[in-house]
Parts: sequence; C-alpha cells; structure tokens
Amino acid sequence: MLQINSALVAIAAEFTGKYAPYQAVEISPAPGGGAYVSSTDKGKIACLAFDASATVDETVKLLPDPELIKSCRGIKTAERQLTVEGNNAVVTTFRKTTSEKKEFIVNQSISDFPPLASAVKACIDRWSLEPEVSATAGRYESRYIERALRGLSTAEESVVLSAFDGGPLRIQTDQGHVVILVMPQTAEKIPSLPQWLKEYAHSATCLAQ
Repeated sequence: MLQINSALVAIAAEFTGKYAPYQAVEISPAPGGGAYVSSTDKGKIACLAFDASATVDETVKLLPDPELIKSCRGIKTAERQLTVEGNNAVVTTFRKTTSEKKEFIVNQSISDFPPLASAVKACIDRWSLEPEVSATAGRYESRYIERALRGLSTAEESVVLSAFDGGPLRIQTDQGHVVILVMPQTAEKIPSLPQWLKEYAHSATCLAQ
C-alpha cells in the first residue's frame, strides 16, 4: 500500500513524457523511511521529490490520469493525501473540521523506469568537484523566474539560462533578441544539497550491486 502527500505526485506528473518508459511517476521507498517521487521526459527535464512521512511497501510506477492529478494538486486551505492499493486510489482532502474522499481506478506502467538515480549521481559527483561559489549564487525568487519564462514563451526559440556567480540569472532567447536578468536573493544563503537526494543517487549503486 502507498500513502503519500498527493501534491508531490501532481507536481511530478507535470514532467512525464508521452511514451514509455517516460509516462509514469515513480514512487519508491527510501532506505530510511518515506518515499522518493520521480519523473522525467526523455531526460530533457526531471522532477525529484521526497516525502519523509510517506508509507510505501514497494515501488509504484503510476500512470497519471488527468482527473486523479487534478484532485491531487495541493491547495492552500487543506492537506491532501493519496492512497493507492492495487488499482484503487483514494485522494483524501483534510480540512480543519472535515475531510473529503474521491476514489479512482489507476493504472501502473509495466516498463522499467529510466535510470534517473544514476544520472543524479553523476550530477552530484560533478557538483562536488566544482569550486565553491558565493553564498548567494543561484538563489532567485520563483515568481520572477516564472514571469521571465512566461514572457519569453511567446518566442518560438529555445530559452537559455545562465547564472553569474553572486549576480543575476540571465534568461534569454537563443538568438539573444531578449535578455531578462533576475537578481539573486542576497539576504538568504544557498541551502545545502538535500541528504535525501544523495541517498536517492546512492540507490543506483545499490541496485547495480
């Protein structure tokens, strides 16, 4: 059986692909308890999350259903939990004084999930070799990045992101016709790499053995 913060599943569903083996959201048990949530679209983009309070008996490769994901999305006024047992799923919305349940039939992928953990491990190995950067490099307010990407979405070009150490994030079209600078949040330090992400990457080595 699986019980997890449904909002994490809804977020991960935004980064799945159209074809196997990229269609599924993988929810897998973490070694110290809790669960990893992961998805990727052919390796072009990937989403990784961790729910320390989740309960999962075995790895689930959930195929996102639009109605299920709609009910899973997080809301500010309540907490939501996804429970999956076999092909049956229940999304429970916990409000202050009441709760509401919606039932769904879910499907799981039979394809092997892409080796995302191995790719993350390679990234972490590379990050560990990079020189130290300033304390504020890379921390930006999400609403400004969202505005920048939304503004450039009308251009039929790729978007290039380049961070300057201690300075702004440069977001521009690949032709360089438009450049948007997002200034860093200098009052806050860069958080360290989450321990659960290192453990997720290490799981690739464990599986290989």
